[in-house]
Amino acid sequence: MCVCPLWQALSLWVIFSVHVVSEEGDYKSLQNFSQQCSNGQLDKALLPLQGISLFLTNDSGVMEHKNSTYIVDYSIDEDIPALLDVFSGRLPPLNISCIVDMQNHLNFSWDTSGVPEHAQYSVSYLLCRDGEKVLESPKERLPSPVFSTVLGNQTHQDHIILQLNVSYPGVWYIQTQKWEILTVEKLDPPQFINTTIQSDQLYLKWDLPKSKHTKNPSCFRYELRINDEVRYLSKKLSHSEPNIDQTRTYKIQMRVKMLSFPCRGSIYWSDWTSVLNLGPLILQPDFHIGVMVTIALGLPMSLLAILLLCKFRPIHQD
Repeated sequence: MCVCPLWQALSLWVIFSVHVVSEEGDYKSLQNFSQQCSNGQLDKALLPLQGISLFLTNDSGVMEHKNSTYIVDYSIDEDIPALLDVFSGRLPPLNISCIVDMQNHLNFSWDTSGVPEHAQYSVSYLLCRDGEKVLESPKERLPSPVFSTVLGNQTHQDHIILQLNVSYPGVWYIQTQKWEILTVEKLDPPQFINTTIQSDQLYLKWDLPKSKHTKNPSCFRYELRINDEVRYLSKKLSHSEPNIDQTRTYKIQMRVKMLSFPCRGSIYWSDWTSVLNLGPLILQPDFHIGVMVTIALGLPMSLLAILLLCKFRPIHQD
């Protein structure tokens, strides 16, 4: 008997259950991209869903719809793509990542390991607010599996939906996926406002990170790197490190992300801060080792030479 984890069993159950829904109904719900902000199927299940539509060339050379369905986001388990490949026909769903940074840069990328090298890509996206469309982008062809744009001053959206078209001879594949923006927000690196070494303690203080969704200090998690040691901090804006060696230099970096619980934060860490160097407070004598060796060996030899000169110096008699 096959025994599998509960979450995996649940994911497979969702895959099979959503697939038996009428393909015609799924195709209609996915067909009009402009209306996807109100498509509850994309975030209806306990696990994230992707909308899939597949078109294949028939025996007459005409591209026709083969099937459409909603499937679980397969990135949760590497064993699921093979199963989904049966449903999609020839091409497994692509693992798409979405990132929105604090400067409103939107970035999409996807894995192409199962896609022919000559495949062509095009994308369009929707910005949604409370189930209503705020913005729809025109379809754009891409030379590579990466798409970047600037959202401008669009600040009143809570979800983003991508429609990715993949085509190569005989196959046209459409994948539609929805994200809650706060879960893909990439914060800026923390900003230090005070960094000092006092006595034998290193003291750090930083500003509250700027997020578009919260100002609650308890929602942020930090990774602090001091030389080769890493510490994880949360729910605070300062940190002190005891037992500091005042003759050493300390290299400090930090990054931040929003906590997934209880704040429903992002999956992405910020970039690291630039390296901050602190110390040393006490300078050690800087003797060059070569000079020290020269002195250690040269002084006895010089003394010996003087003694020899004195011993064998000619004695002049009047």
